[in-house]
Amino acid sequence: MNWISRKIDDTRARRHVRASFYRPMLQDLPQGLESSWRQSAPQEYPGIRTDAFFFACAAEGLLRFFDAAGRSSTPCALPSEAADSVWHAWLRYDPIGLERFCRKHFGRVIPHVERAGLGAGALGSTLMTGRSLEGIAPLGPRLPQLFGLDARLRMARGHGYWNRGDEIVYARLDARGLCPQKAMAHPELATSALLAAGLVDADMVLDHMRRREAALAAAASWDGGSGLAFASDSGACADSGGSSDAGGSCDGGGSSCGSSCGSSCGGGGGD
Repeated sequence: MNWISRKIDDTRARRHVRASFYRPMLQDLPQGLESSWRQSAPQEYPGIRTDAFFFACAAEGLLRFFDAAGRSSTPCALPSEAADSVWHAWLRYDPIGLERFCRKHFGRVIPHVERAGLGAGALGSTLMTGRSLEGIAPLGPRLPQLFGLDARLRMARGHGYWNRGDEIVYARLDARGLCPQKAMAHPELATSALLAAGLVDADMVLDHMRRREAALAAAASWDGGSGLAFASDSGACADSGGSSDAGGSCDGGGSSCGSSCGSSCGGGGGD
């Protein structure tokens, strides 16, 4: 734990690392990385916080991504600017050491690839692999923790993801890490896009639809047959854990946000 600076929030950062599934890997980070990140990140990401707790969470997010990308047979896109800030700092600080770290903990090197080189299905690959790693149903409203990281940390100009019923919506966060506009349906994360990319199959979609119809029928029956619709985490934008403390109210929207929104880089894919 020597990589955490002696700052007032050390206790919070240490507590977060101790509770993390990725604790052994976090403890194996190079000692000079956090200091190098603190110096370089504000130049590349204006407005980013540089306290030890933010670094611990961002570094854990990067490890979550490496885990997903290392297991995926197709390239993955990174849906967090906070995690990306650590990746960029590490590439500057010790690129060879980063390759050794990835081989040691994830079985192979995770190359840093710009978003344009990843392909349209890369963000969906991260979503599906992240859900598998966290034991989340492949289809449904829940998002992997990595997709809620920037909103939880209020990352300046980060990526905000929330669920609205079965729909995943997205908005770019503002300079304060808040959601300044209505979130829009993300085209790459729609069930139809996941199906077209081969990330889910028709049987999975049909099973999900049956379960959702059963849940709607049960909700209507419980409500005395009023026919009120039921949708998980609808309304205000919620983070991946389902809370509404995501830095702003971003419900609504519904138009496409474009094929490149929601990430700036990625990596992974088959060897």
